[in-house]
Amino acid sequence: MKYLIPLLLCISSYTQAQNTSTLFSFDEYITIVKEQHPISYIANLKLETGEAKIQKAKGNFDPKLKGEISQKNFNGTSYYSYLNSGLVIPSWFGVSFQGGYGNTAGQYLNPESNTPENGLWYGGITLNLGKGLFIDKRRSELKKAKIYANSTQVEKNIILNQLVYDASIAYWNWSKAYNKVLIYKTAVTKSKSRFEGIKESALIGEKATIDTLKALIQLQNRELKLEQSELDLLNKKLFLETFLWQQGSIPLEMDSTLVPRIFSTLKIVSPPIVPPSSFEALTTKHPALIYYKNNIAILKIDYRLKKENLKPTIDLKYNSLSNSLNTNTVGIPPLNNYNWGAKVSYPIFTRKERGQLNQSKLKIKENENQLRNKKTIINYKIKSAYNQWNSTLEQVKIYTKTVENYKTLLESENTLFQIGESSLFLVNYRAQELITAQLKLIDLIAAVNKAKSNWIYQISNFN
Repeated sequence: MKYLIPLLLCISSYTQAQNTSTLFSFDEYITIVKEQHPISYIANLKLETGEAKIQKAKGNFDPKLKGEISQKNFNGTSYYSYLNSGLVIPSWFGVSFQGGYGNTAGQYLNPESNTPENGLWYGGITLNLGKGLFIDKRRSELKKAKIYANSTQVEKNIILNQLVYDASIAYWNWSKAYNKVLIYKTAVTKSKSRFEGIKESALIGEKATIDTLKALIQLQNRELKLEQSELDLLNKKLFLETFLWQQGSIPLEMDSTLVPRIFSTLKIVSPPIVPPSSFEALTTKHPALIYYKNNIAILKIDYRLKKENLKPTIDLKYNSLSNSLNTNTVGIPPLNNYNWGAKVSYPIFTRKERGQLNQSKLKIKENENQLRNKKTIINYKIKSAYNQWNSTLEQVKIYTKTVENYKTLLESENTLFQIGESSLFLVNYRAQELITAQLKLIDLIAAVNKAKSNWIYQISNFN
């Protein structure tokens, strides 16, 4: 629900300003910040970075063309000529398919390198039967890249959430400063009116001359406060402009006619009703926790890869051979035309591999502990922000009535002063009490709006 503050401030200068001023609402401001601020563009680049990382990881599975030629001629003798070209196609399951063509010639070739006159065509597979059978560097990089891409979306949300929060606080500080200026303008106007009235009464002998001096001092104090508040407003406006950009590259300046809504007409939204069980859900889906979980998932992929390194290396390679692509044997080459090989290796003590595996395991435990701690902190901050929003709203409701009472006191004191039953000192005292109360109410109204922004920031619901 929304809580409407009664019209207690009685700011006449605001009504006059409406003829030349344009309301710059919070929603309009935040929309500009989210769409145009450079950090918003940076946040979108995070997504592109994640997509690029996936593209890079998928590149490890791209087919590769290869070609090699080597020749030696000396004193008119062809020593050797080697030609080899082909295509290698990696697959997800640790199997690579290859095919190609090789041709050799020359008087000093190694006999095992001899090929028929037309060369040899080959096609076959390379298979990892030990280390790399279930996971290898290529597959782990692609899995991590996909998790990283999800993390970039989370990072984008975290960045935008922080931006919207900072911008929100800047807006409410500007709005608070503007409303305080209106209070002091009204105070100066009333002090001038009171001074002129007392001066006229003193000239005809109805008031003491000393009252004129007291009224003048009061007016000068009000003017000093107004000057100080206008300086504060100017600085808050300058800071607010740091969040206003066009297309992420052109800083904007606010038009002098743009003003926030006065707090006396501002509708304040009450906090939603959140059951205790819902706080756990809000905590669990927080982007910061998702980011931590993604980091742990990446570490677990590294752990699995390091665990795979404890296995022996067993590489098997088989190629079927054919001396022509025009024979009827193409597609089903003779079974006795082939070459194959196997390679086996295994470190005896595996100290390096076991050390890396233990390091990875400890890193996972460290991050899991950090995740639990982070979850507790986030849960506390969400509950604290909710309590703060509720409490500041109640304070606004209470102090709104207090301001109304101070206003009644001032009106009564003015009436007594007019009939000679009070003093200017008491009138000034009551007026100062009302101004102080109005300024306090403005602080509370700004605080409840900041509390709402803090709640949105803590649950990361900036959209």
